[in-house]
Amino acid sequence: MIGLGAAAAAWPGSQATTAARWADRPIAIPAAPAPARPDIAACASADLSVSMVRRGLIGVGTYAYIYRARNVSGRPCFASGYPGVRLPDARVAKGPNVLDVTAGALAPGASAAFAVTQAPRPGCAAAAGDARPVTPRITVGSRDRRAAAAGTVLISRCTATSVTPMGLAQPTAARPDPLSALTVTLDTPARAAAGHTLHFTVTIANPTGAAIRLSPCPGYEIGLSSAHPAAYRLNCSQPVIPAHQHRTFDMQYSVPAGTHAGPAKFGWFLLNPGRTGVGGAIQVTG
Repeated sequence: MIGLGAAAAAWPGSQATTAARWADRPIAIPAAPAPARPDIAACASADLSVSMVRRGLIGVGTYAYIYRARNVSGRPCFASGYPGVRLPDARVAKGPNVLDVTAGALAPGASAAFAVTQAPRPGCAAAAGDARPVTPRITVGSRDRRAAAAGTVLISRCTATSVTPMGLAQPTAARPDPLSALTVTLDTPARAAAGHTLHFTVTIANPTGAAIRLSPCPGYEIGLSSAHPAAYRLNCSQPVIPAHQHRTFDMQYSVPAGTHAGPAKFGWFLLNPGRTGVGGAIQVTG
């Protein structure tokens, strides 16, 4: 299981209710914002100097190597998208935005950030001496494919490696995002078959002392690290989550045919500014 499937029953005063049915209302995944001025070109690899600035745990079981991409071109450029990361004998997937950065114009001398993250593969037992240091080859520019060596990371057959989007620190919101106070848990099967529909539930809980309204009705993004994500509108037939209460939602995700078999990261996130959600690991079968 991913998350705590029984977590909803732990809320004081909560009552058992039927899960809200899945709403087949697909929506577009929000694209990276366009440059504020059309004369600001996307950053090229030659515009950016890349270096590893720190490393360490950023979540339970997730280790991150955090990189800085500094604009050395003398003119502003637009930083966005996923850097290309190549590691010998290791596949690198596109991972979630754990650094909470956003695409935007990068002034001369300013820096964008991204991270290479690693998580343990479920059920994999590492042998002594299995981990080894390697130097990533990183491509950060969208206009060319020049790769640069930067930093050293440890890889092993028991770690899954991902790269986050590149961008600038999120600006402080003028108003707090009310949905960011919610918590999310998933109850999913341990396996998902490529070419088939995965059925699971999402429980959204309100731990605060005031009711939270799902208005406007939010969308959510769902997907695997080894496949393209999808987005839908939530079923907001009951738009208010009272204080210390929860709502459970039936969910479906069509695992694309041809998805690479093996362990993968699975994530479900509301499309609110805080990207409230949860991720975990799941085994993809052919």
